[in-house]
Amino acid sequence: MKKLSRNSNSELVDIVSDRIGIHESRLTIAVHLDRRNFSQGYEKMQSEKLQKVTAEHRETYERDGIVFVKGAFDNRWIELLLSGLRRIQNLPDEQICDLPDSFLENDPLLQREIESIKSSSAAERSHYTEQSKGFIRYKYMYWWAPEFRSFIQNSTAAETVADVIGATSLRFFVDAIFLKEAQCSTKTYWHADEPAWPVRGAQVPTMWMPLLPVDAKLSSLEYIAGSHREQVSPQPWPNTFNAKMADQPSDRPNFYDWEERRDDPDVRFIAFDMEPGDVVILHPNMQHGGGANLHPTQPRIAYSTRWFGDDVVWDPRPECVNTPGMPLDKMPKGKPVDQDDIFPVICRRDSSTDQLTASRAG
Repeated sequence: MKKLSRNSNSELVDIVSDRIGIHESRLTIAVHLDRRNFSQGYEKMQSEKLQKVTAEHRETYERDGIVFVKGAFDNRWIELLLSGLRRIQNLPDEQICDLPDSFLENDPLLQREIESIKSSSAAERSHYTEQSKGFIRYKYMYWWAPEFRSFIQNSTAAETVADVIGATSLRFFVDAIFLKEAQCSTKTYWHADEPAWPVRGAQVPTMWMPLLPVDAKLSSLEYIAGSHREQVSPQPWPNTFNAKMADQPSDRPNFYDWEERRDDPDVRFIAFDMEPGDVVILHPNMQHGGGANLHPTQPRIAYSTRWFGDDVVWDPRPECVNTPGMPLDKMPKGKPVDQDDIFPVICRRDSSTDQLTASRAG
């Protein structure tokens, strides 16, 4: 069985070329760019969303906690992101997750996490260490991979998400790449993202976008419709790096395993067949998980972006994720997120027209 590793670029290029018609010569953009100078060297790829967000999308999100948007982005963005992944897979380990020095100097917890990432092999760069073979996660892409920063700043991702959740403005929060190799047995445990975030608020959505086709029966994530409305107190203990470094309090349960209700007619499991450029947008309290990647030849590659909307305030806790540029002990509890240099406002809604407009840097 052939495995896709960080250095098996020809396999990735062959798979991508076969699936979405990208030639290898077009997957080489941005390799020589200075990654510290994100605003230079890219042609702006401003484009209209191929699929407009409709009232039905908004109603579905409110009812189910998740919505599928078909054809939100065209292949130019997929090409750019795949080229970024290919470049990253060629980097030496010490350049993986190469964040600005100022972030690490002021944040010992983040520094400890990054040191752990750099000292791990590619196949171990997952929090799911009990079954991590064949599952690779690259984190904080916005800060060290210009292809991904370009997508955040210059695509219509923010407008799409803001339209769905009804936000008047949207800030970027954090991002990651998730790669499950073909026939990877690693399962993504059932969970919601909310307990891991160092904030409170309903408008902390995730946009999950596959970079290769996803088969609902072989490689898709699954979601529990309506689970976003169920509040568990105390919150389940998350599976973050910091949580793994701490002792789980006796009153903090693990997440419920929804497999136990697979045959329950009152529980609706949702999964989607998806093509590159399709997205799902999910509520921070949406219960979701993923089985093994059962596809015989194709990896599952997804880019996940997280965002801050209107109602978000800081709520730091020791078990939460690290956030580049904002140490947990510096987050002002109960105060709105307003650090524009770290969490840039990507779009705003014009009060006179009710239209979302770009508010981008560079």
